[in-house]
Amino acid sequence: MDVRELGEDPVRRAAGRLRRVEGQVRAIERMLDEGEDCEQVLRQIAAASKALRRVGVQLAVEGVERCVTAGDADADLERFQRAFLELS
Repeated sequence: MDVRELGEDPVRRAAGRLRRVEGQVRAIERMLDEGEDCEQVLRQIAAASKALRRVGVQLAVEGVERCVTAGDADADLERFQRAFLELS
């Protein structure tokens, strides 16, 4: 599935989240330049990584939802979404 097939809202939400992740990464770079505590830097890297994974998972869920609802599959989408989001 092409991401453009998801529609404007999911793509717009993903783009907003990616901009926030970009800001997190820039903050991490500043922390490194300023000699911040390693533990704090690692925590911020973990947070940015998790946020990035969540963008990918959410896009995947949106894509699967569109595919399943367009097809004949009998699936509990809400249950699937919760399980899939637990991966992030």
